[in-house]
Amino acid sequence: MKYYQNITKHIIFCLSGVVLIIAGALFAILYTVPLGVMQTLPFVLGGIGLYFFVAGLNGAILTRNLKKDDSFAKQFNDFDDERSAFIDGKVKAKVHDFTNMLFLALIVFLSVMQVHVSVILVFVGAYFLRIAVLFYLVSKYNKEN
Repeated sequence: MKYYQNITKHIIFCLSGVVLIIAGALFAILYTVPLGVMQTLPFVLGGIGLYFFVAGLNGAILTRNLKKDDSFAKQFNDFDDERSAFIDGKVKAKVHDFTNMLFLALIVFLSVMQVHVSVILVFVGAYFLRIAVLFYLVSKYNKEN
């Protein structure tokens, strides 16, 4: 089984990222006195464009390497072993611990900086939603096993 078959979609993804970055830069240059959403839109477009560019470039390079070297493709497609699943679970647990502390630190930082309450409540809501999803998934998987 081939992981990637077509490199064209990755190139299109990469080029759309470049277009978004250019659009963000043009918005930032053309609107010298931005109002409302135009204050942040150039940066949002640039950030999304940068993600598209890097993801497309990564996919294109990976596809090229997979097509070039069959042993690399076989090694890359061999994700079903127990060691990979164990490492994946361990990494996700560490990321969970890190983001848990990051959310709490960010909420405390925003509170100390006296940011508007609605902004703080958005982060608090995201934090509690994350915890709720965690509890739901833990109970769901415990019932399965």
